[in-house]
Amino acid sequence: MPSFLFRLMRVAVVLLVAAGLAFWLFVSRDKPQKKEMTHTPPTVLCVPAVSGSSDMTVEAFGTVEPRNSVKLTMEIAGRIDYIHPDFREGAQIAKGEVLLRIDQRTLVLNEKSARVQVDQARADIRLLKQDTQNLKADAELARSNMRLASKELERIRALAKNQFASKTSLDKAEQQYLSAKNQLQTIINAQELVPSRMALKRSVLASAQAALEQVRLTLEKSEIKADFNGFVMIKQVQVGEYVNPGQVLGVIYEKDALDVDIRIPLEDLQWLGSVFENGGRPQVLLTIANLEGGHSPVWPGHVVRIKAAVDEKTRTMPMTVEIGSVDVKDPLLLLRPGVFVKCRVKGEQKGDVFKIPRTLMRSPDTLYLAREDYLVISKVEVIRLVITKVKVIRRFEEYVYITEGLAPGDLIIESPLPGAVDGMPIFIKKDGNK
Repeated sequence: MPSFLFRLMRVAVVLLVAAGLAFWLFVSRDKPQKKEMTHTPPTVLCVPAVSGSSDMTVEAFGTVEPRNSVKLTMEIAGRIDYIHPDFREGAQIAKGEVLLRIDQRTLVLNEKSARVQVDQARADIRLLKQDTQNLKADAELARSNMRLASKELERIRALAKNQFASKTSLDKAEQQYLSAKNQLQTIINAQELVPSRMALKRSVLASAQAALEQVRLTLEKSEIKADFNGFVMIKQVQVGEYVNPGQVLGVIYEKDALDVDIRIPLEDLQWLGSVFENGGRPQVLLTIANLEGGHSPVWPGHVVRIKAAVDEKTRTMPMTVEIGSVDVKDPLLLLRPGVFVKCRVKGEQKGDVFKIPRTLMRSPDTLYLAREDYLVISKVEVIRLVITKVKVIRRFEEYVYITEGLAPGDLIIESPLPGAVDGMPIFIKKDGNK
């Protein structure tokens, strides 16, 4: 019993000490300080609105195609005996060079034979001309002879009339006169035939010349020459191969003569309309579409023609761009047929236009502006946020073009402002400070 009371007393003492300690802690505690809750306006970054003139560029894509490409074919049959060393795919060729040639031995012999026929026909004409001159001289002699025979006949007739000449002498004189007359008539008849004979000789000469030209044309057709400076696209023949007329032996295309067919959406035609007035041709800048980061060379060009009809599938207006030449040292960056290019067509110029990044737009037609309508909050001047509507005339790539709703010098907020309210106070951050 005494030990139970002892234990009870110890518990009571511990409880009393704990209660005293708790009371002391409660009494000696620090009272919490009261702080006033204040609203701090957000700090934002701004960019000034600047107006100016902007070119309404229209972007399109297309594939490079050769303006002049030729399929090489022989017009006559034969065996290929010569191919130019540079006639291989990708090689450059010069204008006038012989690219392909078939065996010409038979054609050369035919040309020599035709040339002999022409020379013979010309010799026959020269001979006939000489015969014509000879006939003319013979005719003069025959006329003189006939005049003499006629005078002799008249003299014998006069003598015979007075019986001073015999009948035999008269007959002989008449015979000599008739013989001279017949000789003259024969020469006249030969002269009358000269024009016909000359026409015949000339026709023979013309026929021989035509045959010679035909042989020369065939000889010319036995080889293929390059009509322009260009590149070999396809080669499909080897030396010794027998080819037939019309068989495609290769394809070449002209250097620095490349085009691109592009298609402009109908809604973008409004930016190009005035450029085409009075025969104008919009300028175009072309880059290789697959190269990013500015590694592609830039080729100048211009729109040369508009196709006759709108594409029914895409509802776009097809146009052809003619590409100018650019000296590129890297052969891998040469503009070749089949390259996919990006074309920027320079449209009309718009004045008093605000060109701003698309990231500044809060909605398709809304901007956040910082107006210089100062408010005073907690003795600090702040600026008011204004949510304004603007007129966007065009959205292109990374920029939008605005014509109404902005004034030069307006501060456009570029910082994110979740829960923004029109008229709320803001701070503008300038040079790292508020």
